[in-house]
Amino acid sequence: MARLGIVVLITTMMITSQTTQGLPNKNAQKQRTNKLLYILLDGFRWDYADDQPGQLPGFDRFLKEGVRARWTNPLYPSVSYPTWTTLVTGQYAETHGIVGNYFYSAEDQDKFSLFDIESTGKQKWWTSEPVWTTATRAGLDTALLLWARCDVPFDGITPKYCEKFVKSPGSHIFRKNIDKALQFFKEGFDFVQVYTEHADNVGHNSGPETEERKKAVRELDDVIVYLQNQLEVLGIAQDTNIVIVSDHGMTNTAHGDVIRYEIDDHLDSNLVENMADKGAFMNIKVPEQNIDTVYDQLRTMTGVDVYRHDHIPERFHFKNNKYIHDIILKAKLGHFIMASRDNTKMLPERYDAFVFNGAHGYDPEIQDMKGIFFAKGPDFKKETVIDPIDMVDIYQVLTHVLDIKPQPHNGTWAHVKDAFVV
Repeated sequence: MARLGIVVLITTMMITSQTTQGLPNKNAQKQRTNKLLYILLDGFRWDYADDQPGQLPGFDRFLKEGVRARWTNPLYPSVSYPTWTTLVTGQYAETHGIVGNYFYSAEDQDKFSLFDIESTGKQKWWTSEPVWTTATRAGLDTALLLWARCDVPFDGITPKYCEKFVKSPGSHIFRKNIDKALQFFKEGFDFVQVYTEHADNVGHNSGPETEERKKAVRELDDVIVYLQNQLEVLGIAQDTNIVIVSDHGMTNTAHGDVIRYEIDDHLDSNLVENMADKGAFMNIKVPEQNIDTVYDQLRTMTGVDVYRHDHIPERFHFKNNKYIHDIILKAKLGHFIMASRDNTKMLPERYDAFVFNGAHGYDPEIQDMKGIFFAKGPDFKKETVIDPIDMVDIYQVLTHVLDIKPQPHNGTWAHVKDAFVV
């Protein structure tokens, strides 16, 4: 009977653990009073806040009153969706499984596609817990504005408020969502995430070295000025931490400045199952019997590194995942891989109406690919510059400020600890 009682007790504990693990603890006591605003400026290169001296009062004030990393080392590939996921999990792409803006599942011939909400909303892609889920489970009220995948439940949990990612160009959207964030804080929310694509859009359309891009940064700066002023008006500036990051940088790819390779001139698409992404990076699924032939064909592109799966450099942390396929193409700086015209094999389909004057996705060691980490608030040092950090390091900054237990991640605490007061 004693043995039976122990078995019943253990079984009851296991069932209780399994049934409550995925549910937010509504009775949890909040451990901190400081709020956190997490801002993602898509495509904001590491030097954008410095190349217009005297014209960016918002960023100037923020950095004087806060801390910055010299730059952030991007993920590989240095493209948006993998990095957005890294910024809320602290994991490399091979770990969290979002390996591109577009990628292909050979198991079921399914496709993940950046602007296709139906495809990105499938729960099967999402295997790593985002920080807002951990915060919600800990009893914190969280809100996300245009942040990707916030509408996809994890362990049955969604944030208290979510506006899912849809293409929303323009700095006015950023200002509108900062107003929403401030309102959420007035209502007692603890953690708000805001995304803007403004710098990225203009960088792609006009190029990173243009006056149009500089104007876009000034427009973002206007919102940063507004944000800091409004926090003071509301009387919560001393209780609010702000972390501003970007997902990657941007480099010039205007016509005449780069060599563009037509992939169809170097590859018979009949030999492959799928080609995903373009520009600086391509992930190709090849039937085993065709790998040698395809590899030899692709090596005729002299400005492109061609890797068989087993030879992908370890420094990319981009190998050990079923969605990373047989051959990876990595364009060198100054080169650009055009999509295939075979739309039965190409993901996304070829679209010639838009020309990339700026692009990213290149080798993380290229300086133009570096991003930003800025932070300000009661938990952070002032007028401080720390050494460059890796994209995977930023997650633990969030969990530390929110005082929640981090999930398994690839970050290194020593890289970010000097940003904090204590």
